[in-house]
Amino acid sequence: MQTIIAIIVVAGILYLALKAKAPRDIYKQFSLPANQWTIVGTDLGKGHPRKRLSALGVGGEPDAIFKGNRTGQIVVGEFKNRKYKGYVRRREYYQVILYIGLAREVFRASNVRGVLSFKDQCVQVPFDEALFQALIGIRAEVPISLKNRKPKDSRPLHKRMKISPGNQKIRFPR
Repeated sequence: MQTIIAIIVVAGILYLALKAKAPRDIYKQFSLPANQWTIVGTDLGKGHPRKRLSALGVGGEPDAIFKGNRTGQIVVGEFKNRKYKGYVRRREYYQVILYIGLAREVFRASNVRGVLSFKDQCVQVPFDEALFQALIGIRAEVPISLKNRKPKDSRPLHKRMKISPGNQKIRFPR
C-alpha cells in the first residue's frame, strides 16, 4: 500500500513540475524573458487559454500571444517545426502579417510585432500595412475558390501583390 501511495505522490510531483515548466518553455521558444511578458493565449501548452483573433472578416489562432508587462506591446508568435535554413516561406510570412494586423485590430494597439520561431532560431517580422490590406482584400476569393475547388486567381500571391519584408533575415526561397 505504501508503494502505491509513493508512486502516486511521485507522479503528482512530476506532473506539477512539468506543468510549471511548460510556460517557461513557451517564453523560451519565442526568445522572450518570462519576467517581462505575460502569455495572453497559446495552443502550445496546457494551462493557458487559446486566443482567437477575428476582425475584418478574417480570423485565426496564433500559436502564442504575449503582452509586455511594462510596455503593453503585443507579440504574436508562430512556431514552425523546421529549421530556419536562411529563409521564410511566403505562406509563413503571410500568416504572421495577418496575425499582426488582426492583433492590432483586436487589441486596438499599434505596438504589435510578430515572431516566427523555428527549431533553431527566431525571426522578427515587422508589420507591413500594405500587404495586410492586400491579404484582407482577397478574403472574398476564399469561399469562391472552395466552392469551385480551384483558385479564383491561380497566380501566386507574391505575383499579385508587392511584398517587401522589413527584416533582412526574411528571405524567401526561389
